[in-house]
Amino acid sequence: MKPHQLQAFVAVVEQQSIRAAARMLDLSQPAVTKTVRELERELGAPLVERSVKGVQLTEFGRAFAPRARLLLADMQRARDEIAQIRDGLTGRVALAVSTSFALTLLPDAFQDFHTRLPAVDVQFSETVLPWMLARLREGALDFAVTHVVPQRLDPEFEAMALFPVKLVVGVRQRHPLRASRSLRDLSRAEWILPGDDQFGGRDAISALLPPGLPPPARVIQGQSAMVALALVGKMDLVGLFVEPLAELGFKRHGIRRIEIEEELPTLSVSVITRRGQRLTPAARHFVECIQRASARAA
Repeated sequence: MKPHQLQAFVAVVEQQSIRAAARMLDLSQPAVTKTVRELERELGAPLVERSVKGVQLTEFGRAFAPRARLLLADMQRARDEIAQIRDGLTGRVALAVSTSFALTLLPDAFQDFHTRLPAVDVQFSETVLPWMLARLREGALDFAVTHVVPQRLDPEFEAMALFPVKLVVGVRQRHPLRASRSLRDLSRAEWILPGDDQFGGRDAISALLPPGLPPPARVIQGQSAMVALALVGKMDLVGLFVEPLAELGFKRHGIRRIEIEEELPTLSVSVITRRGQRLTPAARHFVECIQRASARAA
């Protein structure tokens, strides 16, 4: 498999059109078609097929598409690593972070990194764990930083723990259940959880509650911690947040912390990478800056 074959195939996958892929690659349509056909012959299976709706992936194409993206990403990462060793630390680092980390330790870590390696381009994404893992799987990210339940992380990923964080329950100042001190009482209310599939839904949240306690009657799942804070501050919802975010956002949004008698599990803020992936020198330097920022804040 040659890089130009993978590039042509991935362009067709992303554009869902030979014509659009050709425009993106600045090639003719016959050239793109020929290159994809060469890749199909090498793999011994059809990857795409034409239909009235345009180009569609075959079963083989759907299976190969994430592999193709990963191969291209790893090729680029290898080129970056060689260039960084040869020319000094330049290149690019792509990382994703949780909202709580973005608002607390990331600024200090990035300032440290940018002072040491000002020529390195950095691409940030602030998002939730499912998106992070999908992009790590494709090779689009060098690493991610977020809070995880270590036992629930897929074995294809590795997590390097930075520091523990507690979970905090919050409600608006005039919530009818604001005087509650037990999760059993709060289970009657409607909950909202930032969009992390570790917390998503009644079944998943049950794993975070002490044994014997019923799950919430209804769970709203979003994709934004900031949206969850805003809604908890306005509605009779119960929110579950990591402590750093609670310290930053509760007062601003009119949320009070409920000191519950039950003990919630402690999460681990961790650097997550694809298992077996070798970080480029620039990415390793950024992780070291994150470690130093975490140590200073401890």
